[in-house]
Order: sequence, then C-alpha cells, then structure tokens
Amino acid sequence: MKFYKIALGFSFGSVLAIAGCGNGVADDPLVGTWSNASCFGSKSMPADIGSCSSELTFTSELDVQLKADWISLAATEMNPRCTTTKLVTGQQWSTEHEADTFTVTGNGEATVERTNCVHAEDNQAATATTDISIPDGDTKYAISGQTLSVQSGALEGTYVR
Repeated sequence: MKFYKIALGFSFGSVLAIAGCGNGVADDPLVGTWSNASCFGSKSMPADIGSCSSELTFTSELDVQLKADWISLAATEMNPRCTTTKLVTGQQWSTEHEADTFTVTGNGEATVERTNCVHAEDNQAATATTDISIPDGDTKYAISGQTLSVQSGALEGTYVR
C-alpha cells in the first residue's frame, strides 16, 4: 500500500514540475524587442528624413512583429515633421539554435500610418501597404549580450535590447 502512495506522489509531483516549466519559449534569447536607429529598407538616410528607428519583436507566444518609424524633417516639402510608421504583424517564428537561424512563417499584414504632421491634412490613418514585409523562411542571426546581429535577409542589421 505504501508503494502506491509513493508512486502516486511521485507521479503527481512530476506533473506539477512539468506544468511549471511552460513551453520554454519565454526563456529563449530571441524573445523581446530589439531596436536600432536605422531606416528599415534603406541603406542610407533618405532625403527629407531626420531620423529613423526599427524594432523587431519576438514574443513568447511565437508572434514576430516589425515596426519602422521614419520622421520627416520639419522643413521638407512633402509631409513635414510627420512620423511615418510601418508595421508588420500576423506572422510566427521558431528557432534552430544549433544552426543559428530563426524561421518566419505565415502571411504578414503590413500597414502604414502618418501622425504628428505639421499640416493636419498630411496625417493618415493606418492603411494596408505592400512596401514592407518580413519574408517567410530562414534567417541567420547571432546574439552577443544585448546585441542581435541579423546576418541575412531583409531584416539584416544590428539591433539592441
């Protein structure tokens, strides 16, 4: 009789221990938001743009998101001092740490929005766009401390936490 109690207690304890471990994704080194001060999709600062930033977010729910902000110069002719935000959502990620790759799957939805413009008529609510995306497939990366180096593909660049 004591043997059954010990076995039952051990089994119950094992179930609790496994349940407490979660899916292990929350501890993945990619989980979090990584950012830089570059103009996503451009190798140099575009004309009439004062500053840019890009954010790559990997969630523990395995969602991946790309956000790019471009802030126009105040004296530019087109859209002065507007913050143009491009956002890609709706895709999933997984990783193969031994190969130093992450894989993006699914069809993302991209929007573009303009806010904080000098002229109110230049503001634009979020609308669908096709000029930004996170391509499906494998992407090489490396993490060193708080720095993520994406080494291939459209997301290539250096990001920090």
